[in-house]
Amino acid sequence: MRSLLAVLVVITMGPTTFAQKTGTLRMMVDPAAGLEFVVDHKYRMQQREVKLGEGLHHFSLWAPERRVVDTSVFVIADRTSDLVMRLPFSEEYQQYRKDLGLYEDGRLMRQLSPLVLVGGLVWTGLSIGSYGKAKDQLEDDRTAYNESVDPASINRLKIDIDQHNSDMRNARNSLYAGTALSVVGAGVIAYVWHKTKQHRKPSFEDKEKVIFEGLTWMPGQLGGTWCAGVTIPLQR
Repeated sequence: MRSLLAVLVVITMGPTTFAQKTGTLRMMVDPAAGLEFVVDHKYRMQQREVKLGEGLHHFSLWAPERRVVDTSVFVIADRTSDLVMRLPFSEEYQQYRKDLGLYEDGRLMRQLSPLVLVGGLVWTGLSIGSYGKAKDQLEDDRTAYNESVDPASINRLKIDIDQHNSDMRNARNSLYAGTALSVVGAGVIAYVWHKTKQHRKPSFEDKEKVIFEGLTWMPGQLGGTWCAGVTIPLQR
């Protein structure tokens, strides 16, 4: 009799008495693009809002180039809550960015290093022209000085000879500097190419995605599908 009475009480209370109350959780996670998460180690989702039963729920969140982050959230019935979080970059991605920066710096140096040599060669060529011109002018002055008998012309030629002699010394020093710059430029090219000849453009392998992948159930329009992957514990 007591058993029958208990059954009648359950039937009278109806299913609403045992219906679990739900709350809404909004995923305010940075980055939003590509964000995926697994709820309670079972359900893999991508939506920005999720309705869950009241209580504590476990989340494993991941996005491309970011680390898998595990956290727990208490969902309150009939209330909308926000999960605010920023996923940190993964160690593999940070190393990739570092290697990519070194690769790009090396490529830039390979492109710019010939400019030092070109500048040195141009400087050397101009200095050679200036030196030759000053030398020819000085020889002409000396020839005119030796052949001149006019005291005024001789005095003027002495001044010109001093000036052109100074011009020739300056041109010679400029030639030395241009030659030195050319040698340095050639050395820079050899050094840069030797240091960067083994450089290859790095590629990024998202190992955190492998960690995130596993045997999870993904909801769909027809009820959902099972997604098999590499099973790695998400707890850290």
